[in-house]
Amino acid sequence: MSGKRHKQERRKAVMSGIAQLQTGPQPTESGTEEREMSGNERFFPEELSDRQVTALPYLAAAPTKQEGARMAEINVSTLRRWQQDPVFRDELRRIREETASLAFAELNGLALKSMSALAGLIEDDNPRIRAQAVRIALSTCARHGETARNTRRLNQLQKTLTLLKNVK
Repeated sequence: MSGKRHKQERRKAVMSGIAQLQTGPQPTESGTEEREMSGNERFFPEELSDRQVTALPYLAAAPTKQEGARMAEINVSTLRRWQQDPVFRDELRRIREETASLAFAELNGLALKSMSALAGLIEDDNPRIRAQAVRIALSTCARHGETARNTRRLNQLQKTLTLLKNVK
């Protein structure tokens, strides 16, 4: 299969999968749904075109609009036009927030795993390894404490600003 033909077939498969996600499971003649939906599937707003839905993951993952447009194989001017649509804008924002949330959860898992490994190194037979592990643990605790203090201060400032705005 040629590269162009393969690309067309892949795009056709993606589009049919997206169309199924958009419309959801179709009822059979008996009135029951053809299949169960998994928890990972999501319906996209009907107002979005197949092309927009296909582009969303590329746009959400790209560091810049230009890069996202290139990856999604659309023109930057098309992306600008799409971003004028509140439905498209909201869906792109939702996907970005969902992606960031998943990445944050993954980082938290890695942090816990790292701390567990560090705790094991504190018990190591080699005194140099133990000393380095203790230094890392203490440094991490100090940074965490500083971050917590700064977060509390920031929250207090935000509350104060809100109160001042309400007074005026």
